[in-house]
Amino acid sequence: MFENLELFITVNGAEAILIVGLILVTGLVLDWVARPLLRRWADAREAIVVEAITIASSGQFTFWTLIIALRLWADQPTAPTLSATTLRVLDIAMVLAVTIFLVRLITNLVDTFLRHRHIGNISLINNLLRGLGALAVGGTLLVSLGVPLGPLLTVIAGSSLGITFALREPLSNFFAGVQILAFNRVRPGDYIRLASGEEGIVTDIRWSDTYLRQLANNVVIIPNAQMITQTMINFSRPEPELNVLVDFAVGADADLEQTEALVLNVAREVLTATPGAVSAFEPLVRFNAVDATGIRFTVVLRAQSYTDQFLLRHEMIKHLRQQFQAEGIAPPTQIVRLQNQVVPAHATHPAETNQ
Repeated sequence: MFENLELFITVNGAEAILIVGLILVTGLVLDWVARPLLRRWADAREAIVVEAITIASSGQFTFWTLIIALRLWADQPTAPTLSATTLRVLDIAMVLAVTIFLVRLITNLVDTFLRHRHIGNISLINNLLRGLGALAVGGTLLVSLGVPLGPLLTVIAGSSLGITFALREPLSNFFAGVQILAFNRVRPGDYIRLASGEEGIVTDIRWSDTYLRQLANNVVIIPNAQMITQTMINFSRPEPELNVLVDFAVGADADLEQTEALVLNVAREVLTATPGAVSAFEPLVRFNAVDATGIRFTVVLRAQSYTDQFLLRHEMIKHLRQQFQAEGIAPPTQIVRLQNQVVPAHATHPAETNQ
């Protein structure tokens, strides 16, 4: 590689030292000053490709300016000539630098895309890319050192059947995780509930397991194979907003027109003032049952996400009860049934009855 490199600068010793110093300073400035500024600019404007390039090029400017400075210094008449071994090491280093840059570029493109789309961290994709990148770097190094890859690939292919049989369970979970990502069944941040009862927010999809964080802040670890075989409810798809049903009741003698108008006014106020509520939603009131205790109805509200429904329901019940009390609307009637025991007239004491 160096044999075909021609330099068009012929300088004396002092000028060579000055030029080498300027080249090294330029590389350091580009790596530690210009690159971070460009990365922040790309991050603010969501320029995914530019940001990935700036992340992947970390250390590249310093490395290549060092190579250029070393080659320039070696071409000077007063400088010692680089040995064949040194040139060989530099050739391998340059090939590895290009390979590492390409691997980091692909990995950071995926990471940056997921971050800007607010998808979160997916360890399965990251680890898969890192593993493939390590194989690419290792293969490049072996080829550069003149090691033949044919026999190595033959050994790997011959032992693949035994490895697959021994790792059938981990491999099934791995490919199940790939299927989850490929078909976009769930992604980090989704709130899901499985048929087996587990529910929570998806925090990560790893090699063999999917991690859920429950509302109690506990972590549930589910094998990926179960994630694709069980019936699942995804409360975040196709959109995270959902209707919130609040059941209430009033006395049987309540004025239903007055009750409906009052409930709607309270619901609008709660939707406007409660964090996590959809303030633009028009609430609904539906009377759905009449029994001996009173009249039951349901208030339909709307929350921005699954976890926002709890505060919204809490505020609705609290404000509605306060308003009913202020307006004098009677609550449902409580019926208490008493079971009387019939005692014979001639028995004045349980003991007498037994005689």
